[in-house]
Amino acid sequence: MFIKLHGAVGNKLIVNIHAIKAIQEVTQESKYAEYLKHGAKTLIQIDDKLVPVKESIIQIENILKKLGEIGGTS
Repeated sequence: MFIKLHGAVGNKLIVNIHAIKAIQEVTQESKYAEYLKHGAKTLIQIDDKLVPVKESIIQIENILKKLGEIGGTS
């Protein structure tokens, strides 16, 4: 699964969820702990880029499940 940017609407990114390579929780022990200072709880890897996200992995999973329920994903 990998994310591909399709555009932007307001302050939201439109992505293809099949472009997501990895979703990782950011913790004090992780090598990406520096992102915690900026409020990131999760990192999403798209190709070789990391996208810091303020939502938790559980919140992201719930969003993706909801998209599936409303026909946003295939």
